[in-house]
Amino acid sequence: MVEFISFLQAKVYKPKAIPDKVIHDAFEKTVKDVNYHLPALSKKQIKQRIQSNANELAVFLFRLGNQLQTDNYNDLTAQIHWLLKELCSCEIYFNNSIAEGFYIIHGQGTVIGSRNTIGKGFIIHQGCTIGHKKNGEGTGVVIGDNVTLYCNASILGDLKIENNVTIGAHILVGNSIKSNSIVLKDEVHKIKPLK
Repeated sequence: MVEFISFLQAKVYKPKAIPDKVIHDAFEKTVKDVNYHLPALSKKQIKQRIQSNANELAVFLFRLGNQLQTDNYNDLTAQIHWLLKELCSCEIYFNNSIAEGFYIIHGQGTVIGSRNTIGKGFIIHQGCTIGHKKNGEGTGVVIGDNVTLYCNASILGDLKIENNVTIGAHILVGNSIKSNSIVLKDEVHKIKPLK
């Protein structure tokens, strides 16, 4: 993965070297994330999926930036943040605490703001947002284990989403949600035909 990171850094203005151990640790965490949902995939297959810009690349870049921050290489995180936005069209702040099993499906347009705490088995689809109602305010969302957000769902505010929750597409969550819940739109909007 060290060689792959060097390849990616060719896209970065004035890249700074990332320690091999940080890259290794981020890759091992990514393997655990992917194997949580897809246990039959080998490390080699996961590495190939990362290198081909499949869903796993965004997870790996988040883990890499988060590991850099954890290991106090804060001056190296900006280039990974840039790569995450440029290559995967997502923005995920590295100060989020996200447990094992983090998985992104079609990451385009996904934003996970700062200071959130997310449990095991979290799956997020394209166009989703997790964030604060006002920039710089609040402590962040607390999300339990095995929560899934489908496309274009948003969670805004200092809320608690408990375990085993599924949030359907195009839902704006503004209240805390109890465990074992499915959140869906309660009405269907009809589209008027063109004349």
